[in-house]
Amino acid sequence: MTTEVDLPVLEFAEGIPGFPAARRFVLVRLDDAGLVLDLQSLDDDAARFVVVPSVAFFPDYAPEIDDVTARRLGLAGDSSLGADDGTEPLVLLVVTVGATLTESTANLMAPIVVNTAAQVAAQVVLDDPGLPLRAPLTVA
Repeated sequence: MTTEVDLPVLEFAEGIPGFPAARRFVLVRLDDAGLVLDLQSLDDDAARFVVVPSVAFFPDYAPEIDDVTARRLGLAGDSSLGADDGTEPLVLLVVTVGATLTESTANLMAPIVVNTAAQVAAQVVLDDPGLPLRAPLTVA
């Protein structure tokens, strides 16, 4: 699939689990506030996900990623999720859409971490069994 896009393209070097060929994605706002986004693949029409910025719904959510992933994304070490250039990364959560917002849930176990300065991203499966796969969405 080839598409002309005016939006910044996010590169997923490792693809997304289940969609290894989908490496290039764009984020499209689904609402005026930018609280709900569509993560669309430019490489695979089937790879399309509703995502939300974690801070909008889970302000205390602070995922810790491994050093290898942090380096691959150009983020500071020690799992701090700060970019090498000092900018904060964008943490997105994949949403299972329900009939209403209160019936929709977010996956806290596998966030998408985006270095917005470098436009690179990765979905990270966290090693924390206490994090839910289906956390109810509530606006912070």
